[in-house]
Amino acid sequence: MAGGPAGADGNRPPTNVWCGIGLFGDFESAESTLDRPERYLSFLPQPIESWHVLLLPIAYRGICNYINGQNSELDYATASPDPGGHLFTITSGGFDFGPDFDRARLVNFRRNSDRVRAILPTALGRVASEYFTPPLADDATTMSLWVSDAAMVKTMYGAGIHREEIDRFKREKSLDRTSFTRLRVLRARGCWDGVDPMEAARMQYT
Repeated sequence: MAGGPAGADGNRPPTNVWCGIGLFGDFESAESTLDRPERYLSFLPQPIESWHVLLLPIAYRGICNYINGQNSELDYATASPDPGGHLFTITSGGFDFGPDFDRARLVNFRRNSDRVRAILPTALGRVASEYFTPPLADDATTMSLWVSDAAMVKTMYGAGIHREEIDRFKREKSLDRTSFTRLRVLRARGCWDGVDPMEAARMQYT
């Protein structure tokens, strides 16, 4: 579920934006799922709009806790040839909670995450983005669509707020784990925020 900006206590008000991720071992199964998305997230009411995308992972690094509530280094099959094209990214950051966990770390992270979220809509080459918190964990997960790798790298790793947060994490260990996944868009259908993201990507690219 997506959440709104963090309040003074660090809590995020819930929204009606949901996301589901399916991992498949073969292309045929993944493609058939894209063609019949109504079989998934069936516990939700009929959506006002939805966007479904078939993605090929090309790079992964780190540890996440958003699948089955367990820390894991995902066994993404990233050895396939990179077909090129528009880039989709999934990044995550989370904590190991326990009786001595300092909640101020979580509040601080969420406030700084909101600073990054605020600049994404104006980033050159960014097509769409949203921030989610999985129900079985609290690893903040940002998903974003970019016209190219270069556009993403410039915004997320060049000088700016996100670069500052990366450096702060390395310096202060402000998170207990992070991960990033880069994926290529193979097929997509539907709308995101009232537009066809792939058409918007093509318009930006040209």
